[in-house]
Amino acid sequence: MTEPLAIVLLSILAGAVALDTTAVLQMMFSQPLVAGTCAGLILGQPETGLLIGTALELVWVGVLPVGGAVFPDTGPASVVGVGLAGLLISQGTAGGWAISSGLFVALGVAALGRLLTVKLRRLNVRLAEEALSSVERGDLGGVRRAILRAVGFRFTSVAVLSAAVLALTVPFLGRVFEGVAVGEFPALLWAAPIAAGTILAVGRGRFERVLLGAGFLAGVLVVAVR
Repeated sequence: MTEPLAIVLLSILAGAVALDTTAVLQMMFSQPLVAGTCAGLILGQPETGLLIGTALELVWVGVLPVGGAVFPDTGPASVVGVGLAGLLISQGTAGGWAISSGLFVALGVAALGRLLTVKLRRLNVRLAEEALSSVERGDLGGVRRAILRAVGFRFTSVAVLSAAVLALTVPFLGRVFEGVAVGEFPALLWAAPIAAGTILAVGRGRFERVLLGAGFLAGVLVVAVR
């Protein structure tokens, strides 16, 4: 499978997963473990998808898309993280660096997804107002159109974001890690600022951020010295 085709398929999966989160179905395949494994199957690397999906499931096990809560977009982020790692591995990047990169980027995408969710909810308010106006005019089809537009915006925005992230990060990190063995790269020089930003984005309290940060730095050190 070519890289562009893989990015397209992963982006479609990310959009579908985004719909399952709250908009449509809610069959729970938006959970990181399931979404990540599906992404791995697309790339022919189910073990990579299962590994990253399991790790992200543990990070976000307490995140529930209920009520008006603003939550990180965990499902699409898992698809992007697995997609990045799998594509890097297929290019010859050492597995440790590919998986670490996938995990870090997944956290960043989840934080972006949180901001995107807020924007889409504001859009949904406007769509609901338009639907109400249509009903008051006797046009009952306005409700259906509003729902379809909301679902379409959700799918399209997440799919485009996922495609953009993969299209930018895969070639960039592929060049960064070209010919680099697992223990030959100064991990903290690039991982520390990324980890700091993502920890602030996903942590819900000071204690949780400290624990999450310590875990990430410990993992980077392990990858660096293996």
